[in-house]
Amino acid sequence: MLVIVAAVSGCAAPFALVAPGSVVVQDLNVQAGAGWNKAPRARTASARKGAETWTKDGMLLDRLVIIPGVPDGEPLLVSRTKSAALPVFRADMLPNEIEELIESTILKLFGEGQAVVSTENLRPHRYGANAGVMFGLSATVTESPEYRGTVGAFIANENLYVMYFLGAVPYYYDKHIAEAEAIIGSASL
Repeated sequence: MLVIVAAVSGCAAPFALVAPGSVVVQDLNVQAGAGWNKAPRARTASARKGAETWTKDGMLLDRLVIIPGVPDGEPLLVSRTKSAALPVFRADMLPNEIEELIESTILKLFGEGQAVVSTENLRPHRYGANAGVMFGLSATVTESPEYRGTVGAFIANENLYVMYFLGAVPYYYDKHIAEAEAIIGSASL
């Protein structure tokens, strides 16, 4: 019995502490505060290669997702089923089209028919030398808490860079939104 317990616990990859300060995710640099934990790959099955998910209090309560360098013609996520048609990024997208792409992608993440996702307050934002956007996001999910958050995105070298934070409302959203927005806003190549 002890061997089985040791084998099962050995398979579960632990969360890793994200060091405060400058953090590079692929070629995207962000300034992290203290207390964030990086989720193991096994917990983020739909994430693209190179993407990271951070949390402070657990992924059902809050998450900061960093998706670096999505090439033209590819989706922001990896499909868990062959029947799920994920929207794809195009390098010539306008700001409102990027907003719609991310809204549709997050809807697919939570499950169509299981969630209502909406965005608001699309505005310009600079990410180092690159012009991009920032906007608010809300998601109501069946049998889950309601989420609110902020999304930041920009296109550079025909690749899309996306960072988004979602926190359960009201407590976890209110607790972490200022720090999450500072991380998102600090992104640069």
